[in-house]
Amino acid sequence: MRLDFEFGEVLAFVTVAQTLNFRAAADRLHLSQPALSRRVEKLEAALDMRLLERTTRKVDLTEAGRQFLNHAVVILEELELARASMVERASRAKQLVTVACVPSVANHVLPDILRLYAQTHPGVRIRIIDESAGKVLEAVMEGEADIGISFLGAQNAEVDFTPIRSEPYVLAVRRDHPLAAAAAARWDSLEAERLIAVSLNSGNRILIENVLAGLPRRPTIHYEANHVTGALGLVSAGLGVAVLPALALANNAYPALVGIPMRDPELSRTLGLVTRAGTRLSQPASALHDLILRKIGE
Repeated sequence: MRLDFEFGEVLAFVTVAQTLNFRAAADRLHLSQPALSRRVEKLEAALDMRLLERTTRKVDLTEAGRQFLNHAVVILEELELARASMVERASRAKQLVTVACVPSVANHVLPDILRLYAQTHPGVRIRIIDESAGKVLEAVMEGEADIGISFLGAQNAEVDFTPIRSEPYVLAVRRDHPLAAAAAARWDSLEAERLIAVSLNSGNRILIENVLAGLPRRPTIHYEANHVTGALGLVSAGLGVAVLPALALANNAYPALVGIPMRDPELSRTLGLVTRAGTRLSQPASALHDLILRKIGE
């Protein structure tokens, strides 16, 4: 069903009906009196009935005008409620920032950054998606996350990747392991160890597999966990050793373990901030983006 009148015409009629004075109504709506009269006349033409009785001395409502006024007031009130609801919804959306990040960042880096952020943005709500590097990239590309912190995306045209820092991989071992006092660990020495690895779905595993594939004799993977935290739990239990990003052992999170730098070859990943290409961040998201860039890069 198509309505043959416009919002402005209904508003003009209601304002005249409430004031019963064209000059007062025109002033209230910031219109000239002729423009106001044309709007009312167009509404009457669309309804095919007279809504106002006009004389040189006064304005009054017709019976049809009184009946239509009741409906028109409800319409305007409902539209105002809808507008206010949309404004409130948009305001709430601007006050929510979603960060997708790899679990090692979520566990060891992000909490301290968010503590600082809350001091300057106490009203902003934060949602964290702690997933694998591939899922972090996917969350940003699909618009589910405002900001991503990962080591994948540098070659993806759909995102902007801002490098923060290079992070080395280390061999995580128990402090009572024979290698614990070593200055470095060689990849070819892993053949003698019970190796623990993260899932093939993990971006870490992809990087590690590239090195393992080039070894003369490939070490046997005895245990596999979906996430870095699971692999560290197995190492802590004395079930083997694991090659993991150094960040996983940050802040003395696992005091029973030590990380030994990997050599021949060295392996590292570039951690960076990921945002959708061509997307402008909200002010709260932009502030958090800049804080992450500054603090992780220190």
